[in-house]
Order: sequence, then structure tokens, then C-alpha cells
Amino acid sequence: MTVEIPESHRDLLDIPVAVLATAGPNGPHATAVWFLWDDGVVRTSGVSTRQWFKNGVRAGRASFLFVDPASPYRTLELRGAVTAEPDSDLAFMRREFEKYDTSVEAFGNPEPELRSVFTLTPDRAFAWGH
Repeated sequence: MTVEIPESHRDLLDIPVAVLATAGPNGPHATAVWFLWDDGVVRTSGVSTRQWFKNGVRAGRASFLFVDPASPYRTLELRGAVTAEPDSDLAFMRREFEKYDTSVEAFGNPEPELRSVFTLTPDRAFAWGH
């Protein structure tokens, strides 16, 4: 199922940082992450030992909140199913980092043995503000 993103809020899929929310064993967990809007899904590079990563994989669902930097009451939230796949060759991480004009090498030790692609396939979209 493809979720319809309102035209009025599609530009938010290009902002630099989004808030990823997951359900943890002790309650909600939110963290700011780099991301790519990639052919109808939201992807981010993550280390499998991070709490947000473990929460999302365990629950199988998560939410991304995109806040307009120029108007913080204009937001887009995407909720959906989560999957993860290894990124041990760092191919996705390199692609993601291109958006931020940096490199994996500048990042330091990216721990390729723990690195994965965290993907949210949205099934619900909520747009607020104009």
C-alpha cells in the first residue's frame, strides 16, 4: 500500500533531520536522525545496538516526524512497518551521507559489522499546518 503524502508537505521529506519515535520496553523513545526518502520509504543508517534500532525491530513499527525548520507548527508524520537489513559494505550509509555532503571516512569508525539500514514503509501519513 502506498501512502499519499500531501503535495503541501512533500518538501519536508528533504529537510536535514527528522525525529524517529519507537516504543521501548520502558515507554516511548525519540531521537533525531539523518534520513533519506527513498522511493516511498524512509531509510536511515543505524547501529543495531542502539535503543531506537532495537525498539523498532522488536515492535515492527515506528514513526518519523518531519518538522518544518521555518515553521515548526507545520509537520508531517509517517507511521508504518519497520524492517532492517545489514549494511556491512556501508553502501547505503555512503548514499545517505551524500545528502549531507560528508563521507563515511569523516564520520570515524562506522562499525560496519553492526551497521544496518532501518526502513520504515509508511501506511499512515498525518500533515499539520500550512
